[in-house]
Amino acid sequence: MSTHDRSIDLGRALVREPDVGDARHYARRVLLLALIHPALFALSLVGIVLVLWRGRFFVTLSQRSNVETLTIAFLLLFFAYIGSLSLRGAWGGLRVLYYRLLRRLVGDGARIERRKNGALGAVTKGPSVALNLAIERSDRPGEPFELELRDDVGSLGRLRVDGVRLDHVDAPRGGSNDLFSFFTRQVAELTAVHPDDLAVVQWMSIDDESLLQFVATAKAIRALGSSLQTTAWPTLQLSAAQCAELERRFAVLCPTLREEAFLPRWEFQGEHKLPIIPEPLGIISLKRSERRVDALSSMTAALLIISIAVALLVFFIVRPPWVPGR
Repeated sequence: MSTHDRSIDLGRALVREPDVGDARHYARRVLLLALIHPALFALSLVGIVLVLWRGRFFVTLSQRSNVETLTIAFLLLFFAYIGSLSLRGAWGGLRVLYYRLLRRLVGDGARIERRKNGALGAVTKGPSVALNLAIERSDRPGEPFELELRDDVGSLGRLRVDGVRLDHVDAPRGGSNDLFSFFTRQVAELTAVHPDDLAVVQWMSIDDESLLQFVATAKAIRALGSSLQTTAWPTLQLSAAQCAELERRFAVLCPTLREEAFLPRWEFQGEHKLPIIPEPLGIISLKRSERRVDALSSMTAALLIISIAVALLVFFIVRPPWVPGR
């Protein structure tokens, strides 16, 4: 593998696509998110307490070290902003950890799953995405079909496949886009397609207009191909046995999907800029954009930044630097 290929794989693993190759990876990912959200909220509270507790010290330090005093106000606003954003996720993460601990203590996994299923509440409209390849059943070519997301405890909706479009129908708490990544990995494995050749390319939650345009174009081209009795759009066909296997794998995933439903569904685009000529000239810069940034990588980055900010506050309190006038 070339250096370029390795960098592409690293970028996809860390930024674009979650590691949801199987149910175990999916569960590990949800656990990490359940830990990160409460940690973000807790660190934001610690930052607010530190700034308010030693506010006079930090104002004096900034004034005597030629640092803008508004930096302290910015830090306070930053911690308050992160805390308000992560509040819902912190509560959801604690619920996930509570149910996991309860399962270890009680040992009755089915009863815990029923409690989790009852706590999800009413179903809502789920997310939608578009794939680069169309998918259809071999016994019903050209027709949409559905896959059940169900285990012995109950249903978590259905995955509707209509050509290039995937919809999570009757999803609890809005569903999750990561389910689609899991689906594409399983389809690629069952059809012996390389995982890079089947991917999500549009997300309704990020850019609904682009998704609708892409789906409409794909439908028109597929309809034209059907009238000409040819395959005008790259298509994968799944047999009835493969669809049944997909539903079996979804059943194994259902406990993790219930846990993920307690967490907020944050979707982001990403953009990275590297100025060649620094500000204020800044007339030349390199830029790279991603249509979707994996929630785990973005939350991990936020946790790293706020951890560094809190650590610096603690360091200055414990080891005050020398400044003129002291």
